[in-house]
Amino acid sequence: MKTYREFLDFVMENITEYLSPEYADSSVQVVKVIKNNDMALEGLTICKEKNGASPTIYLEQYYSRVVQGADEIQVLESIAADYEEAAEYYAHLVDFDISDWNFVRGKVGYYLVSKELNKERLKEKVSKTIGDMAKVYIIIADFKTSGFNFTLIPQEMLPEWGVSEDELDKAAEDNMLVRFPPVLFSMDAALKEKYAGRPAPNLLRKGRNPGNEIMYVLTNRSRLNGASVILYPGLLQKVRDLFGKDYYIIPSSVDEVIIVPHREDIRGFVLEEILRERNEDEMRGMVLSNTVYEYTEEAHRMMPVAVQ
Repeated sequence: MKTYREFLDFVMENITEYLSPEYADSSVQVVKVIKNNDMALEGLTICKEKNGASPTIYLEQYYSRVVQGADEIQVLESIAADYEEAAEYYAHLVDFDISDWNFVRGKVGYYLVSKELNKERLKEKVSKTIGDMAKVYIIIADFKTSGFNFTLIPQEMLPEWGVSEDELDKAAEDNMLVRFPPVLFSMDAALKEKYAGRPAPNLLRKGRNPGNEIMYVLTNRSRLNGASVILYPGLLQKVRDLFGKDYYIIPSSVDEVIIVPHREDIRGFVLEEILRERNEDEMRGMVLSNTVYEYTEEAHRMMPVAVQ
């Protein structure tokens, strides 16, 4: 069986034979890409034109098939098919001038990541510290078909646009509220949605009764990078008003947070111990924080739970 490095060389040398003829003279590269939580992945890019843009697909998953005994040629055929599908999707990107703030203004947003685990990725990028997390600003690329992609905003873009961080933050905030509205549902409803396909009712809608469950899921409508909703202005107070009591906020992943209304038999420091243990087994790219926060009517803001 080939080593991982041998597999990468094998893909680079042979992939064009399994692609459409238009790729015959393409430039093939395997590049290292830094993803969330500084995860370094090997990405395949195939450029048909000099300086042309092209999608990137990651090869670790394909090598795992080889390790499990899959035929190497069949895996190569799968890579080729997936790449052409990605290229077709990539072609639907709407072209726009990233230097034009008037156009980009409607496409900026943000999401939350671990500050400690993203030191390399966040270098020279626009971000703000939120506890042990970082609010990272992005440009959301529109597609002519459904779906979206994004890129982090370099610090150098602010003077080029002629805008301040506050102006960027305001534009991003407005866009997030419209494009990624928040949703809140019980953990039981979340599980039924995941395993039975039964839509979870959004408790943030007027007139919804939250019930008396132990845990609730707070995220956005797309369920992607949904932990960022805790930064939406007024939302945490709205959740507090809904429950009629203070509550804990568990940053369970970059995609969502868990809301736990205060009860006599639940302690914040215990939830934090559970979170830390869970993060040790979680996929690195999904980890957001080891800190449990709480929102109280007295403080009127999110704060780390008191150390016991």
